Amino acid sequence: MRRPGARVDTLGGMSAAGGAGAERRVVVIGAGPRGLSAVERFAARSAATGTRVRLDVVDPFPPGPGHVWRTDQSPLYLMNTPSLFPTVVPDDGVLPVDPLPPLRGMSFERWRLAVVAGEITIDADDAAHLTRMTPRSYPSRRMYGVYLEWVLRTLREVLPPTAELHAHRAEAVGVHVRAQARHRYDVEISGGQNLPADAVVLALGHLDADLRPDQKELVDGAAEFGLDYRPPAVPADVHWDALPAGETVLVRGMGLNFCDVLAQVTEGRGGIYTQEGERMRYHPSGREPVIVAGSRRGVPYRAKGEFGGYYADGARPHHFTLEAVRALAARTRGKLSFDADLWPLIRKDAVRHYYAVLARTAPEAFETDPQRFLQELDAVLASGDDHPEGPWASRAEALVATAVVPGRNISAARLARPFEGVSFDSHDAFAAAVVHHLDRDVHGALAAEDDPVRMAIASLNASRTVLKAVLADIGIDDASWHDELRRSFEPFVEGLASGPPVLRIQQLAALARAGVVRFLGPDPQFRVDEEAGCFVGTSPWVQDEPVHARHLVEAMSPPNDVRRNISPLLTSMHREGLVRVRALDTVDGVATVPSTGLDVTAAPYRAVRVDGGAEPGVFVLGLQLSAVQWGVAIAAEAGASAELGARTLADADRVAEAVLAPRPVRSGPLPARPGALPTR
Repeated sequence: MRRPGARVDTLGGMSAAGGAGAERRVVVIGAGPRGLSAVERFAARSAATGTRVRLDVVDPFPPGPGHVWRTDQSPLYLMNTPSLFPTVVPDDGVLPVDPLPPLRGMSFERWRLAVVAGEITIDADDAAHLTRMTPRSYPSRRMYGVYLEWVLRTLREVLPPTAELHAHRAEAVGVHVRAQARHRYDVEISGGQNLPADAVVLALGHLDADLRPDQKELVDGAAEFGLDYRPPAVPADVHWDALPAGETVLVRGMGLNFCDVLAQVTEGRGGIYTQEGERMRYHPSGREPVIVAGSRRGVPYRAKGEFGGYYADGARPHHFTLEAVRALAARTRGKLSFDADLWPLIRKDAVRHYYAVLARTAPEAFETDPQRFLQELDAVLASGDDHPEGPWASRAEALVATAVVPGRNISAARLARPFEGVSFDSHDAFAAAVVHHLDRDVHGALAAEDDPVRMAIASLNASRTVLKAVLADIGIDDASWHDELRRSFEPFVEGLASGPPVLRIQQLAALARAGVVRFLGPDPQFRVDEEAGCFVGTSPWVQDEPVHARHLVEAMSPPNDVRRNISPLLTSMHREGLVRVRALDTVDGVATVPSTGLDVTAAPYRAVRVDGGAEPGVFVLGLQLSAVQWGVAIAAEAGASAELGARTLADADRVAEAVLAPRPVRSGPLPARPGALPTR
């Protein structure tokens, strides 16, 4: 009998006659996209092999959409990938076992087209919305949740007789080993119920996290002076209506969550945008607060280019390819370095794409013949650092200096931080510079493959997909991962290639012109002014009076860092020795530093216990793999190979294969690895 405190939905049945061998019991913790892909893979492999499986899916949020994509959120929250990109179902032929027939090929875009054609029936208003979209439209997060609901509902309808599926609307709070029991694990969920399991799949997604010390000081100051402080959160969890009209609100962060904040306090309050060429005009409702935003760069993420697909056709990697990196790894016979081995290849592609488009669209930007310049540049890029005339980068810079008009060259530093080292006399002067920057960003995004800067960024974006595969399959040394990839390259490329649709940048520029949004400046500092009893925001690069406010919003989600998580589940699992944080070697190889993810084996990513052994039936998918995979928050790409864009689906498939067709797994200690670190 079910104990009170947990809601259980029976989503499918299993025929007692079906299946081969003993039934496997699997608990999938997390019912968002990663958990849904795991369920789909278990169902497909159960149907193909005849192995009987009972799947228990545990999540306090609705199964399918999970936390982030739930369907009761505002339609103003947009995805930052277009309709043609995301999927939770592999295409035929991508994985060893194809999906069950009704799900084959059902990416979000294929599902959208099926709804428009009347092949799939959903709510009439949602169907009308999908009809107005194009493959390049950016869906709302709510609408993606509707798709995820449909995938789960369809799975329920087509489950093979060998599979059974149950969803538990509860929180998993512990996993306990029962070595002498019929099933190795008990998964404890809120309400006191225990679910027996032969395997546990951690598909946890975003977790709440402890605040940084400076953020805790802001919490304490807010409590002392009666201020309103909004810590990092999933935007749909926040009550934005409480921000009062007309009052100043300080906002830290100008990434994707910043766009969500603005949407809620402008359009969400009756404001209207009208299009005027490439620009927009904002017509206030009078109920908006005054937003004063600051970030390290001082500007928002760059807008995504309006390409025909997710990637620009003209920006495919040439130097940075899997084949090139594999050959490099074979020659070096050791762990690669990001800065020494990978970044030069990524940089070569970005440089080549920039100047190729510049030569085609602005030949006047060259002191010499543009085509001859490109030939000479290609020769330099094709050479290595052992050239008699010196390293390729120095020779490329010398060539650019003699052939390109000053100011028309590409600079990585200027791309990432356009106001680096520039001081402004006032907030108004800085705002004027930012709005000009935003307008230029919009123009470049709309020009797409005819804009040199946009194509350099598109090259970086294409390189990210290759980089994910390189890091997962070949790897780099620990110190390079920690210092070069995560601390340096990741914030650089995210600000350029992970931005919002161009619509959001057009809207931000319109809000700035309307006086609804102001900008604090780069490298902002936020604190509580105890004399004034309010928050204060300043920037060392803007010489103006500090901005005072009674409201401060952290426009960011909780960090994906298991060291700072406050998950009862991971805390309990670490206490019982089932998981640990992965430690990374430092440059000198003597000390270690903690990574942001769990320690795991090679794929299918079994958890590594505190004692260093592999826990045979605990598997990790998604965000908590950030110690061994990069870009773990990026969705699976429709139409992509398992090696590249569909890697998250391949990860789920390997787990299903390991559980339903198990091979012997060593549960004793792995080779020694220093630093069994707590998850908190």
